[in-house]
Amino acid sequence: MKSRMTETKFLLYTVSAIFLLMIVRIFLTEINNIYNPDNYVAIHSFLEIICIAISVTIFLYGIKKYSTTRSTRLLLLAFTFLIVGIIDLFHTLSFKGMPFFITASSVQKATWFWVSARVIQSLLMLTLILLPDRKLKRDYRLVTFAFGIILTGIVGYSIISFEKSLPMLVIEGKGTTLLKNGIEYGVSFILFISLVVALYQYYLDRKEDKLFFALAFVFLLLTELIFTIYQSVFDVDNFLGHIFKVFGFYFILKGFYFSEYYNVQDLKEQNSMSEYPGLFFRLRKVGKQFVCTNIGGELVKEISYSQEEVIGVSISKILPAPEASINKYCRFSMELQESFTFEMVCQDRLMLISIKPDVDEFGQDVILGTAMDMSEVFPRRFNSKQNMQENNTNVKIVM
Repeated sequence: MKSRMTETKFLLYTVSAIFLLMIVRIFLTEINNIYNPDNYVAIHSFLEIICIAISVTIFLYGIKKYSTTRSTRLLLLAFTFLIVGIIDLFHTLSFKGMPFFITASSVQKATWFWVSARVIQSLLMLTLILLPDRKLKRDYRLVTFAFGIILTGIVGYSIISFEKSLPMLVIEGKGTTLLKNGIEYGVSFILFISLVVALYQYYLDRKEDKLFFALAFVFLLLTELIFTIYQSVFDVDNFLGHIFKVFGFYFILKGFYFSEYYNVQDLKEQNSMSEYPGLFFRLRKVGKQFVCTNIGGELVKEISYSQEEVIGVSISKILPAPEASINKYCRFSMELQESFTFEMVCQDRLMLISIKPDVDEFGQDVILGTAMDMSEVFPRRFNSKQNMQENNTNVKIVM
């Protein structure tokens, strides 16, 4: 199966975003000659509505899936985008040129809502990718929702009530203030750390969702940097910054969808087949490795990983064999589109392993496999197999 996000695609998207930013800055004068700022209030609202819709989707997704997974990461994900979505809504309604929203809409009010959302988002997203995923025993969704509403209420009340007392962040026609730039650079630094962490995690486990997160942080980092150089909230730089923000939110949605989807779907299948006497698994190709998207059966108790930890782990690590790699046979099976049955000594057990190529519900190529412990059924064969291992003899393919 081809990965939905590869290192090449990551680099292509990153370079394209930087190139677009450079082109806009180089030809800014020419672009301003054809750009009409009178249309920007409607454009801004449209772009922000897309981001708010993505925030709502992530929030609802996290809340719904938490009932199955009880995952701390999903709960924090839902909490993060509940707050971000609401504050972004306040920002959109307060933008200069919008109708009256509690108080008159203004650059000052909208900008304070903007920086508040970005600070909260960057801190919680960094926490999210650093936080080990745990399974909670209790349902904290109502508490999380209530705390999110209270926090956004405090932020909204503070900005609306004390708008005229708060320091200036943007001076129309002159640009952003030192305070505004300081906040944006602080957020940029947090996003840069998040980008490094995401890429390091991808280096360790080669899971494509980490590349989605990293790509999201690239776009959001560029967004923050752009918002330190615009002269007016209606200019081209502001417009480009919101375009990058939409892409950043989109890739966050993609990343968390792929991060959690297989855990949720495949664990349901595992639970229904947990009494299978051997081991069954489904693999997808990520880079050069075949990683588990589903595994179950009684032998799961004997491997060194739990059912929650095994998703996304290479099959060669789950069933390590000193004499040969299961990953190699999976590659042959997928390339030749043929089934294989072979014997291997894995973790001091004589395993009869069968694999075959298949297509999943999304039309992607996968490998389906089963493994049976034959050590007690054929003890003599097992002993001879161990001798073969000591003599570096190749694995026998039964086919």
